[in-house]
Amino acid sequence: MATIQQVQEYLKSTVNWIKFFSVVDTLGTSMNGQKDRFDKSDIIEMALDAYSNGAIQYVNDDGVDHKLINLLDLNGNPSTQEMKFVGVLFYKEFVVERANKKRGTASVKELRLANQLVSLKLVNSMGSNTHTKLPSTYAEFLLVADNHSVHVIKVADLTPYLKFGGDGIEASKVPCSLFHKVVGPEDISSRQALVGFDYKAEKLAFQRNFLSEF
Repeated sequence: MATIQQVQEYLKSTVNWIKFFSVVDTLGTSMNGQKDRFDKSDIIEMALDAYSNGAIQYVNDDGVDHKLINLLDLNGNPSTQEMKFVGVLFYKEFVVERANKKRGTASVKELRLANQLVSLKLVNSMGSNTHTKLPSTYAEFLLVADNHSVHVIKVADLTPYLKFGGDGIEASKVPCSLFHKVVGPEDISSRQALVGFDYKAEKLAFQRNFLSEF
């Protein structure tokens, strides 16, 4: 199995993270509704494939979203990773100066590490979970992205924090220090959302177009 440091460097060097976070900014919060979240998740996961020049393959299997094509184990198989996106997680905006109506100044915010415990749903079984451990087919690594950063952790390191319930398997209250940063705000400052692009409107137009073909 690859080391966490190898995966960290592989992800940092093979993905165009500026494009990735430009996609994140373009989707914004408009895709957070129950019907749209699956689309948003698929697009964000597919973006690694699209912007890695073939180094990362999107497979979308249960417990495995990607294969790291050029990072092989001792048997010659690509390393695997599952991916989760949580808008606000590792970094949060903190108000460092409050707005002042008399002076007509807006509040000043600063992006900082949140340094909080991290909880993530790893397997969603929709109320039918019978697992007492993660499936053997689950990915070797877990990639977690938020609005400002990407971190990775070895799935085996989550074992002490796993909780098994009727609705699935959760990694609960994991110290953020166990996650290894791939990119942070300092690496993606030139990100830029598409101006005037509305994914939901484009999707609706495509659906109407499709229906008009019959």
